[in-house]
Amino acid sequence: MPQPSLFTTHDGDVILRAGAGSDSQHDFRVHKFILSLASSVFKDMFTFPQPSDQNENEHPDIPVVDIPDSPEVVDTILRYIYPGVELPKVTKISILSALFSAADKYNIASMSPVLKESLKTFLSNDPFGVYAIACRFGLLEEAKEATRMSSSRNMVHRDYDDAVKHISSSDLYRYVQFIQTREYEGRSKIDNLLGRYELGIDLDCDHWDDGEHFYFRLAKEVGDLFVRKPCLELKDLFEVFDRIPDPPPGCKPGAREAEWHYDGGDASAFSCPLMPMSIRNNLLTVSMELQDLNRRLLEKAFEKGIGS
Repeated sequence: MPQPSLFTTHDGDVILRAGAGSDSQHDFRVHKFILSLASSVFKDMFTFPQPSDQNENEHPDIPVVDIPDSPEVVDTILRYIYPGVELPKVTKISILSALFSAADKYNIASMSPVLKESLKTFLSNDPFGVYAIACRFGLLEEAKEATRMSSSRNMVHRDYDDAVKHISSSDLYRYVQFIQTREYEGRSKIDNLLGRYELGIDLDCDHWDDGEHFYFRLAKEVGDLFVRKPCLELKDLFEVFDRIPDPPPGCKPGAREAEWHYDGGDASAFSCPLMPMSIRNNLLTVSMELQDLNRRLLEKAFEKGIGS
């Protein structure tokens, strides 16, 4: 509920009745001049006579403007408009969506930069919600960033009914197709770059069965991590080693010993060829390849823009 004292000033010359016709309506006594400076729509609105029931109006000499937006949304809009008022922190994406809609409806251009910054704060927790808002209001770069950070695991959300209601079928299809294509191509790249044959594993190693399991687990863990966190960094890949068992020690690669080394799991150097140094180089390649995959697929998905 809005604070009753903040926008019920004694010298206000117009009353905004928010939530008009609902059970949660609230009156804001504000100033035409301030609202007119911020919004050409409000300016035009104030030039027309406003019908109101004078018997219900505590201030019969002050015009009442009925607007359908909720009191919470109107209170937040006024905080953006009025000078010297601390900017509100939006914690619900549903409210942010309503604010974008109100800023567009009332043509309050000054709200746009701040709303865009607020939108970024939801990227990590609700990228699909951000994508839906971005598509609805033509925010191409925000739509691309939200898509880049999205995964199939965060597409289902209990608050998405409103988001889906306002997104076009083409934008929704683009989003789903991008994620599915990226996951398929990403896993294929990971399997190729971390597979035992790509790394040149010695098939004569005495611990081949254990080693085969290690490489299978390594590629699977990296693939699962990519699905959960598509914007992988190299440090994320190295953390995978903490979740899989160490490869078996014991084999010596003879003259190539300097090329084989593993410093995890115990204090002694690991000298089995099942863990060549090339695996660390390949993890760097994996990170770069996945970043390039993101860029390439994003360019293709958004080559025609949004809303098409």
